[in-house]
Amino acid sequence: MEFVQHYLQSERLLGLSAGIIGLLSMATGAIFYISKPQFKIFAITLLILGLIEASVFITGYFSVNNQANVTRKIERFQEDTITYLKADKIVVDKNLNSFFMLKLIYGIVFIALAIVLSKLNLKPIYFGVFTALMIHLAVAIVIDTFGERYTKAYKASIEQALQL
Repeated sequence: MEFVQHYLQSERLLGLSAGIIGLLSMATGAIFYISKPQFKIFAITLLILGLIEASVFITGYFSVNNQANVTRKIERFQEDTITYLKADKIVVDKNLNSFFMLKLIYGIVFIALAIVLSKLNLKPIYFGVFTALMIHLAVAIVIDTFGERYTKAYKASIEQALQL
């Protein structure tokens, strides 16, 4: 049962981490906006992306992945362990596929933006927007990598528990 609790808590913390990254992006954007007026577009983009990220992930942390939901899942696990693990293994497999697809998409977009920035002489507005997007894509890849690692470990624990 401990591995289920550990996974559910790590899932919550990943959402919170993404929300905190959004808050940091907003703070960085505000600092750039105030102290470096030549980076105004970059700063505004950081503010907007940070606001979206923080609002989605922090709201999710408190409403979707809250402690009451974690407790409910643990109670379901304790009631019928095998059924819970079989159902959760299906969800975990889908999550692992989603992590792969998201990281692939983020990576392709990141590389495309890097090529555009290196090959074209863009207006400052596009340069600022693309740079901020690249930063957020890189951070998203890192967060998803941690999520994928936790999910793979959880899947291995599920498979081991189902074989017993």
